[in-house]
Amino acid sequence: MKNLELERKYFIENGEKASYFQWLRSKGTNFTCYEMYMNSLNEEQYINNKISVIRTIIYAFNKPIQFTFFYWTLLILILHKFNFKKPIIKIVLVHFILRVSGDIVDKFGDLMPRYYANTPITDKDGNTIGYQCKYDSSSPEMHPLKWFLTRQIGCMLWCLGEMVADWYPLLRTRAAAKDQQYIWIVYITCGIFNFSKLLLIIIHWLLSPTKLYDEHGVYQKKKIDLFYFDYWIIQLSIIYASFIYDFSVYYVIKKSLSEVNNNQISFLKKFKSFSQYRILVSAWVGAVFLPIISFTIIIKFYFYLKYDYHNLEFTFDEIRQSINNLQYFMIFIDQVLLIRSNEEESEYTFDISYDNHLGKYNISYTLNNNNTLINSSNPSSSMDQSFCRSYNDQSMHRKCSNSNSLNTLYENSFDNQSIYRTNLYYINLTQIYVFVYNNIPILT
Repeated sequence: MKNLELERKYFIENGEKASYFQWLRSKGTNFTCYEMYMNSLNEEQYINNKISVIRTIIYAFNKPIQFTFFYWTLLILILHKFNFKKPIIKIVLVHFILRVSGDIVDKFGDLMPRYYANTPITDKDGNTIGYQCKYDSSSPEMHPLKWFLTRQIGCMLWCLGEMVADWYPLLRTRAAAKDQQYIWIVYITCGIFNFSKLLLIIIHWLLSPTKLYDEHGVYQKKKIDLFYFDYWIIQLSIIYASFIYDFSVYYVIKKSLSEVNNNQISFLKKFKSFSQYRILVSAWVGAVFLPIISFTIIIKFYFYLKYDYHNLEFTFDEIRQSINNLQYFMIFIDQVLLIRSNEEESEYTFDISYDNHLGKYNISYTLNNNNTLINSSNPSSSMDQSFCRSYNDQSMHRKCSNSNSLNTLYENSFDNQSIYRTNLYYINLTQIYVFVYNNIPILT
């Protein structure tokens, strides 16, 4: 009992005025409750509590490996050869570090499973006639330090990590969109999206650990329930902002790359080839669940305003997390597909036919990712796309640029009028121009 008395200083009883830091280090509002619990433990239970502490610490440091995006992050680092100068690597790493830090802090909250407080005893009319012991702090709101760590610090780290990753679609839009005329739309929607998450951080910090218990040492459940009304409104606004942001990215890139809007290309092919279609999937998934989440929040408010019901469980947190994480999965999928499209030996095969009074030609060529045209009927005969050929002081130059999805012709110049153009072809996703030089078809 003497050892327990030393712990009394960590209890705030009988409406005692306590500072912010006193609330953070407090163990409860009822010291007698603490005594009752400690005296009820046998040696085995006491040892088991110590083991639980050690296990929680080990689990906390294991959180980086358990993180949803750990292996995705590792994969992107390997594919980019750990080039930390690349913007995508910086985004992925900061996203990983901040969100994992939030997970670690959240796990440390399990070190505080109990807060020794009062709970009211009421008569049949609902009047308080006394108080009894309650020491289970199953939710973070029931323990001041646990609330501070898991919901104020932890939520801040989670949101900041997400906000950094939310810049990825903006950077992809800047890189992919040739026409920057509409890029301001993406900047604005990205700002709104980030601001909605900033509001989530602020609302958690507005609920101080000093306000979780009243002057009688009783947990203020109704106040916490009302806090979560505001919380879910902000969560709903985050989902709406995410949908608008994703759709604005799709719209701007689509405006700039209108030539890829080809109905002959399947959606799966577009998804594999173009970032905007991967972002579009994230937007449509959010759109599907928006009505469900919106309806549940409206119903929750209806029952509260009409019947004063504030304990009804209308939360769909698993759906919210699925919608939230999908856009971050798309970052990694987008990077993998971009790298794959750059490095794999994907080939386009096409036939060119030419017929006039000088003769008839049927040539089958394959264009690979090395920008080399290979004669399919004679593989040893190949032609580099960016060739410069001289013939009797006549030269032909071609400059092209190879993007992730399109080969775009920039310039064709001819130094001699004896070279004449007789036909022009457009091959899907690759611009191929056919000329005849000295009665021989030349692909450029």
